[in-house]
Amino acid sequence: MKETKKSKIWMIIAIVAIVIILILSIVLVVNYNGSDNMKSGNNTNKSINVEKKENKIDNKTDNVKIVESEASKITLEEYKTDNFTMKKPKGWTVETGGTGIFYTIRVYDPQNTNNQVYLMIKMQPLLKSASEKSAWQNYYNLSGNNPQYKVFTEAVVLDNPTTEGFYKKFNEVTSYASSIEPSFSSMKFPKFTNFTKKEEFESSASMKSVALDSKVLRATFTGDNSKEGEGLFMASIVNFGNQYNGGVDMGYYMVYDIMAITAEKDEFINYKDILLDSVNSIEFSDAYVKQTIDNGNAQTQQALALNASIQKSFDSYMSAWESRQKSYDIMSQKQSDATLGYERVYDTDTGDIYKAYNGFTDDYKGERYKSITDNMYTEKTSGYIEK
Repeated sequence: MKETKKSKIWMIIAIVAIVIILILSIVLVVNYNGSDNMKSGNNTNKSINVEKKENKIDNKTDNVKIVESEASKITLEEYKTDNFTMKKPKGWTVETGGTGIFYTIRVYDPQNTNNQVYLMIKMQPLLKSASEKSAWQNYYNLSGNNPQYKVFTEAVVLDNPTTEGFYKKFNEVTSYASSIEPSFSSMKFPKFTNFTKKEEFESSASMKSVALDSKVLRATFTGDNSKEGEGLFMASIVNFGNQYNGGVDMGYYMVYDIMAITAEKDEFINYKDILLDSVNSIEFSDAYVKQTIDNGNAQTQQALALNASIQKSFDSYMSAWESRQKSYDIMSQKQSDATLGYERVYDTDTGDIYKAYNGFTDDYKGERYKSITDNMYTEKTSGYIEK
């Protein structure tokens, strides 16, 4: 009986063991097949994701290709001469010419000369009429070509003694300056061909109180590189006096506070801050100012409060920019985007605005980049989003 009982117990144990082994085998087989199916599913998903990435931007990582704008790359560096110091954009060219009160500074981008800062303290003489020019020509001929009269014989007629009138004659004026002043011979003056005023603002320039006209202009032009440009321009037109001879006024105009900051058309918004920082940093040395002051000319002394004058010019520019018609910016920037094939978006994390390729907002399904509003066309862009 005992043997039979033991046999039954071992038989039960064997059966239980076999059942356990069978169960474990089934579990292992199921897990293995499930693993294969998951791997297969993952591979399928990866294929789908790769295919999506070929056609769409990765929505999870917002992995867009951003290229910095040229303006955003610019940094300022110290620049110093015996006459002045300033902070200029790194890599830009500095040229100077003229002496004393006629000193002139031009700082420009050699890759695009429309990107620039220009300052000329004073320019004279500018004649009042064609009749006056003819009269000076007669004096010159009668004097046996006395060079004293030649300065007036070749001077430019400013028939419209306003800031706008001066800049419309700017190319003639600088050509004349180069012909009469040897120190200008190696200087490359800017060109403001097809000068077109868009807006006009009152200035707070140093010579405003004695000027016939002293304005800040927002204008477009064609530069010496034959490309369109835009910027802010300032000048103060002063009448030296009326001197009639034979019914002809033989007096002349003087122009002070000649200053311009410009950039490639539709890019001024992006360059404005760096240009303003640069022009506002110009500081003439005490030695230069003392050497130049003419004690007999109160107007010259007033003009040579140069550092204060530059600050006033800076304030004039800032005021003009804040008062500008923003509708012009919106229209101009939209037109530029349409011509060049861009749409604008902004980064909701940083607030930076970018020019994106046409179709970006169709390709992009994320949440970080959104289309800009009209008012945002008046703000600078940080770069480009490319395919």
